[in-house]
Amino acid sequence: MREHLVNLALKLVGCPYIWGGANPWTGFDCSGFIIWIYQVFGLLPSGDWTAEELYRGHSLCIRKSGHSVLPGDLVAYGEKGGRIIHVMLALGNNLVVGASGGDHTTTTEEAARRRGAQVKVKPLEYRQDFVGILPLQFPGE
Repeated sequence: MREHLVNLALKLVGCPYIWGGANPWTGFDCSGFIIWIYQVFGLLPSGDWTAEELYRGHSLCIRKSGHSVLPGDLVAYGEKGGRIIHVMLALGNNLVVGASGGDHTTTTEEAARRRGAQVKVKPLEYRQDFVGILPLQFPGE
């Protein structure tokens, strides 16, 4: 299932970053991207979560940098020991994918295009505020 999840996520590369966006037809923000992908695979009940809620609300075991990161794991960025402000999806090989480059002012496709805000593949620690990994538990693992 991890391979299918990653393949779907990669098909969304280039989709615009839209603040509050949560689907491929109108665009994604960082948490909207994770929520949509996880819900497609039945891994998250319906609802809307912030990056903070995704990380704190579902964390049972956190792996820090240097430990194995599996495709589909949630990667969190923010203040060490504080608020989580950004999430991405692990691809493996120290890469992540997710909606990035925008903020609360990125509310249109034009604004996203001007900023280069879209779903992108990046190195795992592309931000200095990397916090940790939330392992994704697939049914049957």
